[in-house]
Amino acid sequence: MRLAFVSDNSYPWFNGGIEKRRYIIMRRLAREGNDIHCFTMHRKGMPGWEFAYRGIRYHCVGEALDWRGMYRGGSRRRSIRMPVLFSLQLLWKIMPYRFEAVDADEFPFLHLFPLWLYSKLRGVRFAITWHEVWSKEFWKGYLHGLGVIGYYVQWLSSRMADIHISNASTTKRLLEQELGVRSELVINFPVAVDGEEMRRYANRRYRKKDQFIVVSRLVGHKRVWLAIDAVAQTKAKLLIVGAGPDLEKLQETAREKAPGRVVFRHSLTTEQLYRSMLESRAMIMPSAREGLSLVTIEALSLGVPVVVANTSALPEEVKRMCVQTSEKGLGLMLNKILRSGAAYERASALLRSRVLSEFSAESAGRVYGRVAGR
Repeated sequence: MRLAFVSDNSYPWFNGGIEKRRYIIMRRLAREGNDIHCFTMHRKGMPGWEFAYRGIRYHCVGEALDWRGMYRGGSRRRSIRMPVLFSLQLLWKIMPYRFEAVDADEFPFLHLFPLWLYSKLRGVRFAITWHEVWSKEFWKGYLHGLGVIGYYVQWLSSRMADIHISNASTTKRLLEQELGVRSELVINFPVAVDGEEMRRYANRRYRKKDQFIVVSRLVGHKRVWLAIDAVAQTKAKLLIVGAGPDLEKLQETAREKAPGRVVFRHSLTTEQLYRSMLESRAMIMPSAREGLSLVTIEALSLGVPVVVANTSALPEEVKRMCVQTSEKGLGLMLNKILRSGAAYERASALLRSRVLSEFSAESAGRVYGRVAGR
């Protein structure tokens, strides 16, 4: 198959769960002999504007903005500037190519319009991968007076694709109930990990530290401050891996509430990240908004317990595999894990095979064969 994937950010040059999920899928498809292309924005560290990496052919469309340029209102919402720049240049970049199918992430929506036009002009199957579906009320909170327009753009986008891919059962249900997409047009594909890679790392053994870990973009809705508050109620340390506009604010919170016990790392290699997870007593997932949460699946695939606040918006098929507690009870739960860590580790180890069977990329070829209409 000859397939194109489209998003304004790409892993490993932009380290986010959505980006890494797409990369895992593309890499799996490329390994199986498919011709895989990715249209994205250029970022520092990329070897060029047109290049091959791990069997994937990258085509850069404009220069990406840094963290400060990507967000407005602190970390509250994405700036529209980068999506506009990407969308205005995308059609001319992709038009010379013909694919069996093109798959684009839904957010931030503007790029879907030139892709829809491309699909019609070129006779190419168009798929949209959905990570979240927002209600009209949520859009109003996100964009205030322009929220109705945002909701309408989301609804209109749901009418453009030949087929939709949902990353979780919750997303599929909202596509059908909130946006009225017909069930037969939605493929639920909750892939999050490279099963072979996770099995290899899970067999490694490291000494546990009295440490918890958070892996997240440092933006408001990720609520990393909740993890800092919880660890402050223990004698353990907290490792925060991620970057974003809230870094300085979170560093100040850490100095006030848990001085000397919170370490920030901008990024880690895959090996360093998995080792840090395996050395931690548990991972904390405090985010208020998540579609699937790749990093949660990665931790569970390694046999590392994941603690979630019951207000965290994870799909039910993920949340039921985690240790759940209230926001106020997070600190108490962390202390309980410190006292009885071995029991939680044994329970998580028993989940590993189930997690890998449900969330690995090994069925990507079959799914994208359907996307391409084969």
